[in-house]
Amino acid sequence: MGHIEIIEDERHLQERLQHHIDSGVPENKLIVVSNRGVEGFLRDYPSVEEEMAGGRDIADIFSRYIAVSDEKAGQYTDALNKGELLLYIENDTSAPAAADEETIKLRKERLSVNKDSVNKGEVVVEKYAESEIEEFDVPVNMDNVTVERRPVEGEPLFETYNQTEDGEDDLNVIRIPITKERIRIIKEQVVTEEIIVRKEVIEKTEHVSGTVRREDIRVSEVKNEDLDK
Repeated sequence: MGHIEIIEDERHLQERLQHHIDSGVPENKLIVVSNRGVEGFLRDYPSVEEEMAGGRDIADIFSRYIAVSDEKAGQYTDALNKGELLLYIENDTSAPAAADEETIKLRKERLSVNKDSVNKGEVVVEKYAESEIEEFDVPVNMDNVTVERRPVEGEPLFETYNQTEDGEDDLNVIRIPITKERIRIIKEQVVTEEIIVRKEVIEKTEHVSGTVRREDIRVSEVKNEDLDK
């Protein structure tokens, strides 16, 4: 049975490791749990074990050593997510080994996969205007005046008229207004279509592999040839 400490950073971890080692706790009774890995830091403590959490259940990690309640497991998980570390200190309550008995711990490496979001790029959608010439025919109306002279058949028509000069009364002048239509181009903006831009997450599976090492033992017998003589 042992207990678990929450460690802020590597400097604090070094202080606590050294404190427990100086207090007589063997290195192989100390276990460091983290999300990011501190293998390089533990080179000065080769017998201290390291466990990668990597989203694993905290209670499952420590199941071999200590029972962890749901409340404590949540507290430890929050600490790991904030970048902190966990240090397990095992209290050696077992009976001392016999004089002719030695213990060898076998370890194996375990792969842990972390995913990081990286900026792959960006999609830029720009709206721009381009000009094109439209041509079409438009009918327009305009006035055209024709003057026709035709003889009057039959007896001459005698009219009574004033023998005096007309002056400026324009009685002998016919004025006909002449008009024509003029084209005026008007541009209007109309919505022809809309562009919808969506971003979606596509999940795909990537195959990863790595080489892990597992410790085992090899037993061989070395004979003393002097005893066979």
